[in-house]
Amino acid sequence: MTMSLAQSKFLKQQLYSFEIVESNAILEQLTEFNKILDDLENIEVHLEDEDKVILLLCALTRSFESFEDTILYGKEGTVTFEEVQTTLRIKELTKSKDLRAEENGEGLSVSRGNGGGRGNRGKTGNKLKFKCFK
Repeated sequence: MTMSLAQSKFLKQQLYSFEIVESNAILEQLTEFNKILDDLENIEVHLEDEDKVILLLCALTRSFESFEDTILYGKEGTVTFEEVQTTLRIKELTKSKDLRAEENGEGLSVSRGNGGGRGNRGKTGNKLKFKCFK
């Protein structure tokens, strides 16, 4: 009984103080969050789905403020813990895809300046001519 109480206290402290670190991968941090929840379930500490959602949203950094607003106010009815996790995973995958696209040089770069001999922009009459450097 004492060991169970000590475990419960320790795991609840981990859960309530859990914070998402922006520099780390969301997927790994969700796994860590779920492990704490599983450990609590194993010692028969049950949390409501709504409480899990609130704890996860509270763990997010300020950069997720619009995400949090969308989750809380963007849908009628209740939001499940699984929906929040799935949305975070999709957001992470989209973000990593966008980063890969930037690294591969995909996108348009427009240079502004006087074009002084660089050949990137020249005047023809009143029209400006731009050159894409893709």
